[in-house]
Amino acid sequence: MQSRSTIEKEQTLLAPNDYFPPFSEQEYANRRRAIRASMKEKGLECLIVYGAYHWGGTDTGQVNAVYLSNYTAIPHSYVVLPLTEEPSLFISFASHITNAKDCAAIEDVRIGGFDLITAVGARLKELGLEKGKIGIVGPLPSWWTITLPHEHHVHLTTTFPNATFETVTDWFEDFRLMKSDEEIARMERAGALCDVAHEEVVLASKAGVRHSDLRGIMDGVANRFGGRYPFSHIGSTSMANPDRCYPDFFPTHQTLEAGHVVMTEVALGYGLYFGKIWGTYFIGEPTPEYRKLFETAVAVHDKAIAEIKPGMTGRDINKWVEPIKSAGYITGLPLLSGWSTYNHRPHAGVVEDPRIPSRITQRDLEWVYKPGQCVTIVAYPIVPGTKKGLWVGTTCVFTKDGLKRFHAYPVTKLRVVPVCQVT
Repeated sequence: MQSRSTIEKEQTLLAPNDYFPPFSEQEYANRRRAIRASMKEKGLECLIVYGAYHWGGTDTGQVNAVYLSNYTAIPHSYVVLPLTEEPSLFISFASHITNAKDCAAIEDVRIGGFDLITAVGARLKELGLEKGKIGIVGPLPSWWTITLPHEHHVHLTTTFPNATFETVTDWFEDFRLMKSDEEIARMERAGALCDVAHEEVVLASKAGVRHSDLRGIMDGVANRFGGRYPFSHIGSTSMANPDRCYPDFFPTHQTLEAGHVVMTEVALGYGLYFGKIWGTYFIGEPTPEYRKLFETAVAVHDKAIAEIKPGMTGRDINKWVEPIKSAGYITGLPLLSGWSTYNHRPHAGVVEDPRIPSRITQRDLEWVYKPGQCVTIVAYPIVPGTKKGLWVGTTCVFTKDGLKRFHAYPVTKLRVVPVCQVT
């Protein structure tokens, strides 16, 4: 677990650390080059990338900004990427600048204080962009439709009334979805970390163990190997009378009991590169109905990974969820979702409840999958109108031949925790 791929040992001038483990200098240069080439095609003279938010775990968040900066400032940050001049990173606290310069992949680190957007505006004026076309990249996957704080938006539009501002978060995320060799090497390490965590959770499971204690095991694995996690779900419910078919984001002191189905979502990794296992196992033998749900999920999961190929579109993916539909189930989530740091578009492969608005867009249907793109595959059948459901899923990358899993953990194996009988 402690070994690093040689591809991550290429020369870098950044300080080694567990929060923003650096890539090579060439990796960051390649990112800027690819983004700038596309900026030129779109007629963008500059990007403003806003950094904020994380998911309640130990990750640093600010995923879109970190892609360029390799650093997150407290409580938020900005990256300004001009088409031709050097990028700038804006942080609030002067006392943090030494740390920022040690870790950041951007040489020009500036102090903005509590009024960060004013410093960003001053940089735009330096660049002569009073009438420029400027792209805005929000802090989260674009399906959250969050861009800038209201006050920051007002400052930019009033200070630069003749500039054109365009939200380009969707476009920017397409770069993060496509992984380089260095990123894939890190994803492989992240996948192995998830494997260890999930196995330890299952081995520690027995009737009477609290959900929060199992979450603590996940946390401990991450800490032991210098990893981080954005979130991890865990929860259980009675198979005879289930009250949920989705595990808890913040696990409680509820305990595992005989006759429970346990669902997990284990997302651990390094920096902002996480694997993810969507696991289901049982405390005692599964009921016939839950066994059928599990077998259906396994069959769909394995067939999808074996048969989905690059060059297919989102519309093509629907045929792999037909067995879920034929069994009379709906899907709790799309079979396939993009995975750059967190789940995001494109989504594909659903059997939807007609009472709930669809999460699939035309862009999802027309999306063409390519080698290098990371995705999650999760088969998540639910009995309509009930809280009976479970999932089986893993993180993968498209290669030229198909999907390659990042996980060795046997997520499709029926795992049953024995229940001791009192005589």
